[in-house]
Amino acid sequence: MPVIGLEKMVKACRQLTNEQAINALRLRLLPVVILPDEIHYVAAGPYGIKSGLQQQARLIAQADPDEMLHALQIVFGKQILHNARFHLRDDTPTYSAAKRLTPHQAAGMLIAVAIIIIGLFLNPQLVVNIGVVLFSLTFLGVIGLRLAAILPVKSDQSPHRPGLSENELPTYSVLVPLFRETGVVHQLISSLNALDYPTDKLDIKLVLEADDTVMIATLGEIPLRPHFEVIIVPEAKPQTKPKALNYALQFARGELVVIFDAEDIPQPNQLRLAAQKFATSPKDMVCLQAKLTFYNANENWLTRQFTIEYAVLFDLVLPMLASMSLPLPLGGTSNHFRMGALRKLGWWDPFNVTEDADLGIRLARFGWYADVLDSSTFEEANNDLSNWMSQRARWLKGWIQTWFVHMRNPVLLWRQLGGMGFLTVQVIMAGIIISTLVHPIFLVVTIWAISSGQFFPLEQNWWVVLISGTGLAILLAGYGVTIFAGWLALRKRGLGQLWPGIFAMPFYWLLISAGGWLALKQFITHPFHWNKTRHGISKINPWR
Repeated sequence: MPVIGLEKMVKACRQLTNEQAINALRLRLLPVVILPDEIHYVAAGPYGIKSGLQQQARLIAQADPDEMLHALQIVFGKQILHNARFHLRDDTPTYSAAKRLTPHQAAGMLIAVAIIIIGLFLNPQLVVNIGVVLFSLTFLGVIGLRLAAILPVKSDQSPHRPGLSENELPTYSVLVPLFRETGVVHQLISSLNALDYPTDKLDIKLVLEADDTVMIATLGEIPLRPHFEVIIVPEAKPQTKPKALNYALQFARGELVVIFDAEDIPQPNQLRLAAQKFATSPKDMVCLQAKLTFYNANENWLTRQFTIEYAVLFDLVLPMLASMSLPLPLGGTSNHFRMGALRKLGWWDPFNVTEDADLGIRLARFGWYADVLDSSTFEEANNDLSNWMSQRARWLKGWIQTWFVHMRNPVLLWRQLGGMGFLTVQVIMAGIIISTLVHPIFLVVTIWAISSGQFFPLEQNWWVVLISGTGLAILLAGYGVTIFAGWLALRKRGLGQLWPGIFAMPFYWLLISAGGWLALKQFITHPFHWNKTRHGISKINPWR
């Protein structure tokens, strides 16, 4: 077939609709002659030719894949960028965090604050007592979540089925957003090259920001295999990971799609396992969350605590929620999706700084569910306190955003998720945020009351005894359940040698509380700012 150049493809692009352009991006088939009863196409690369044969399209020429994408970006670049930024906000604004609070939410918060202030003037003891009861219920919800997580989870009883053959495996898109990641880029390319999946069915997108010139130059010096493609995201606010993912998603051609972070080392067979799980699961199972852990778990005290926390979440809590088909707050990486479902969900929210947790709740509201994939992705645990604090503040700020988004209509949320689903969202979002903020205050007051002899005053009444006893019991139960969960999770993860670190977890919680207060401050002052996490600072070499 003859080869067509950039100039002719740009001219052809100008006659396309937005829908035709999106199809051309996905299929690598560009309509160049549009007749009333027939369309002639240009195919880009082997994938374009394959798509043409599958679509029974009439191919009259071929083109360089990079030049075809460049031509589409020249003509439709503004629309592609607009879609990445505002697709969710424009189509389903109720799910978008672009607006921090609705008028009703803002009015409700002002009324609540006014009631508390007036109550403190009129009857401060009553306000304190009500506050203690409400916070106690919040702590009990979080304790109950962790208690449920340590109970045995029912195993998958479905019969074993043989793995998919090479021909049966679907095309898999791998999206990897990169921003100032020169320290780990070689490690990343090695881990992606190690994926055990047919390369003719792999569609790997390395997603870079246009203003990250050092990263672009660094990646330009690394030889990439044909199934890799570099996508440059034009400068535009908000500059967030979900916006970059939305931009790249419009170029993705897979039936399944997964997100990896820059420092990730997924187990080589993870994509095969996910494809098999999707093929043998009901169609309403639209997402798989792989288990995240760390390759530098024992580097210092902070990495050990971080590892315990992740082990509890990914090896206990998420499997428990998945076994009950309850909403999963997805992790930020190793989320595998059915492509069609992800598009119907409205993609990621570029204004939410924990787009993963938000999407986990949203897919549950659509009547779908997520499951946990028994495969691990190894990451770099933060070994630097300031870097960890910045990351933690972003995560907790995003959970605040997510809770406000999905509580815009609590009655509708209840109807969509059911009672247990609604309660789960309250515990894993509001419950954890509130307990994170209140925990140090609760701890300091309890210690002061005990040390000063004021915990059980001489003039006791049943209410004082009940409040004091309940508070102490909740504090001890919270420590006990979480420490036991940490020990159990480490055993399941095969990291039993880290068990002494579980007794230092209460000090780690105080750090999390500091991150929570920073998150609250940033939610008020900089709701859409993305705190960048530095990677490649560990001294541990994961390839040794």
